[in-house]
Amino acid sequence: MTWFLIFACTVFSLYFWRQYRQRQREFDSPLASHRSGHSHIGQIIVLQQALENGAGRVRLGNRDWLVRGPDLPAGAKVRVTGVDGTVLLLDRVTT
Repeated sequence: MTWFLIFACTVFSLYFWRQYRQRQREFDSPLASHRSGHSHIGQIIVLQQALENGAGRVRLGNRDWLVRGPDLPAGAKVRVTGVDGTVLLLDRVTT
């Protein structure tokens, strides 16, 4: 009976450890849902508010994002060039 209990505990432990590691791997992935800023790279946006002192806010989808880039007036076209944590990096679009 003791051996059966040891075997059962080992099997359950391995199963839950494997589930934990799989969830952790998905969470650490650069494509994880909480890192959704990466999906906006390359997107062109028209600024609703001016960027002052290199910082501002934009609305993309259903979320407000903090942004960094050159000082630009409202109505300027910008491209998302990168992500620094939860801040989108912008650059002016020349046309």
